[in-house]
Amino acid sequence: MENLFQYFPLLFVAVGILIVLVSIKGVVDRGQFVRRAQRVPGVVSDVRTTFTGQGEHLRARQRPVLTFTTVEGREITTEAETTSGLGVGNETEVLYDPRNPTRAVPAADAGGGHGAIVVGFVVVAIGLAFFAGFAGFSGFSGSSGSSGPGERDRQSQCEMKQADGSFAPIDCPPDLDLGE
Repeated sequence: MENLFQYFPLLFVAVGILIVLVSIKGVVDRGQFVRRAQRVPGVVSDVRTTFTGQGEHLRARQRPVLTFTTVEGREITTEAETTSGLGVGNETEVLYDPRNPTRAVPAADAGGGHGAIVVGFVVVAIGLAFFAGFAGFSGFSGSSGSSGPGERDRQSQCEMKQADGSFAPIDCPPDLDLGE
């Protein structure tokens, strides 16, 4: 069971990779949306606020309700897919999907998502650092001591970690490269 614990940091690596992949997919999807979207002038006609959490963890998300006219002349009023700090009455450029005009965002909020990729890589790095740290404290480790210049003292070169946490000298495997 003790050896299983040393692999726990790999959970951070897996979660970090998942964050990176989901974030990359979001960036790619937003890029595709922006490429096919139509850009028209619009106005924020309302702001819808939704709350999540409770007590001190209560968080508000404000999504603007956008009113705009499509290039075909249809007037559309729809809640934006992204949150925004735009207030009622603010004029803004709107990007909308010509196949589904109710899918719209303020043009200024169409990009982004790169910060989550960075967060994912940081989580991966933390997981790998912890894994490397745990790996260094388990199993056997090499030591740099030798009994004389140019001499190899195989008895003091390798150690095995004991159940009580102490290290006992062992013979190194003959094919182990000690970097000397």
